[in-house]
Amino acid sequence: MSKDNKAHIEANLEVIRDYLVDQFKSFEITEKQDRPLSHAFTATKSTDQRYQVKVSWPQLSDIGNTPERTKERLVTEDVAGRMRGKSQGETFWWGKH
Repeated sequence: MSKDNKAHIEANLEVIRDYLVDQFKSFEITEKQDRPLSHAFTATKSTDQRYQVKVSWPQLSDIGNTPERTKERLVTEDVAGRMRGKSQGETFWWGKH
């Protein structure tokens, strides 16, 4: 992975982190990388309140998905709402996998 692509991926991850922190106030946000498939984010408040999103690796690394576009898509696609719409223990997949 090139240095530029690594910086691009990290910028997209930072946008997603900021979005989740804003949408899940007072939740602990944890991450787990599963390259080359996905990057998972989990928002946990209690055993009854735990939501997870897996972002497909191609979505993170696609140079066309700029951090600005990623931020816009998080909102327009209501990723946090879709995470909350899953049953406890289910994961919302964001992007093609």
